[in-house]
Amino acid sequence: MRRWAKLWALLMALALVAAACGDGGEPADTAAPADGDGTAAPADGDGEAAEFNLFGAPTGVEGEALQGFIDVYNAETGSSVTFRGSTDFETELRIAVDGGNPPEVAFTPQPASICAFADDGSLVSLEEMGFDIAEMETNHSKFWMDLGLCEDGNHYGIPWFPNFKSVVFYHVPTFEAGGYEIPETYDDLIALSQQMVDDGQTPWCFGYGAGGATGWAGTDWIEDIFVRLHGADAYQQWYTGEIPFNDPMVVAAFDTYSEILLAEGFVLGGAGNVPSIVVEESPGPLFTDPDPGCAMLKQGSFASNFFAALPDYEEGEESEIGVFNFPTIDGNTGAMGGGDTLIVFESSPGTVQALQDWISPEWQCTLASESGGGVAEHGGHGVAGVERLPGHKDVDPACYETESGKTFAEAITTALGENTFVFDASDLMPPEVGQDTFWQAMIDHAGGVPVTDIVDTVEASWPGG
Repeated sequence: MRRWAKLWALLMALALVAAACGDGGEPADTAAPADGDGTAAPADGDGEAAEFNLFGAPTGVEGEALQGFIDVYNAETGSSVTFRGSTDFETELRIAVDGGNPPEVAFTPQPASICAFADDGSLVSLEEMGFDIAEMETNHSKFWMDLGLCEDGNHYGIPWFPNFKSVVFYHVPTFEAGGYEIPETYDDLIALSQQMVDDGQTPWCFGYGAGGATGWAGTDWIEDIFVRLHGADAYQQWYTGEIPFNDPMVVAAFDTYSEILLAEGFVLGGAGNVPSIVVEESPGPLFTDPDPGCAMLKQGSFASNFFAALPDYEEGEESEIGVFNFPTIDGNTGAMGGGDTLIVFESSPGTVQALQDWISPEWQCTLASESGGGVAEHGGHGVAGVERLPGHKDVDPACYETESGKTFAEAITTALGENTFVFDASDLMPPEVGQDTFWQAMIDHAGGVPVTDIVDTVEASWPGG
């Protein structure tokens, strides 16, 4: 983690973002034989064009980049894959599944929902489709693969789009003009924030707004703080419910977060307005003229993908934005992230072939950036400013256009290869908690509801509680 912190401190260009995956493993003996690079060879030897609907959360420029990737794939393979993104993805997917009309393939940022769909018979397992699980655990990390391992002993999730969330974006000229230093500890971060307020500068931008998912951005703060306060083992016990949500350990995480969110003058517009500010628009004040409206924003690595669409952004201004690793607490660090996982409701040979292709290093290079770094066999996705980090340990960093993207890709592939990637806790909790009451808890917290009331409410929503 110390190595990653050094890498992140160097990232000043910041055109990086949520990533994608690589080679998803060769098929098992019961499926078609694998070709030389470990991807699935089609049964007829020629490949079968895919024709299915893909549903996911990305919209805006991120959705455009995904559409660009699919356009390239369709043109190269003769496939007819269609994509639709929605800011209310989670709600819409549940309605579609309950109504018996799910998309053939979806990719979810909430892996806790995977086994709920699998247990009711809605999903097709990777084993049934012929994926080699051991190979995928090697390429994409066993931790991520286990998130789709359900009670029947089968796997139902195909890793795609990882990202890092233990990141703080900052306005470099403001730091230079104020003589501000990158904080190493959370106490340093609070002291820096107060120093900025004393200097007449608003330290923080925030934004929780995300339609039916409003509040998720706040959970990232609690998770980063919790793992640093209490360690990885307790973190796992928390998201699995072994540690109750109203345990003093959780209360401590909220109280620590309150030292920033609820502090006088720390937040642009005040904490009460945070839920109404759209996540994608939250970096906007970093680019206002003549002076930025805030100096820092905690957001996942994907936040730089929002820059180009901001009204005050001008080309090249991303060079004014740096990042630093979320600070330590009591000497403890953490590498917390998230990502999208592909799930299959209806399978066909063409669908399996497409998914095998999409998680291969070859096609991941196309998904990585606008041009594929000039090395992608099929070119890039064609959308400027959007880079997706790799979810396969063998993706070539040269697929990225920016030095920061290449550096971050190297960190991601190292983490996947060493199986040290820790997933967003709210995405691992039961959906009625992680995708409902925990999100609402962040809205309530910003509105001044007492922490003890908040955590009691979330705990009461836990299944079986």
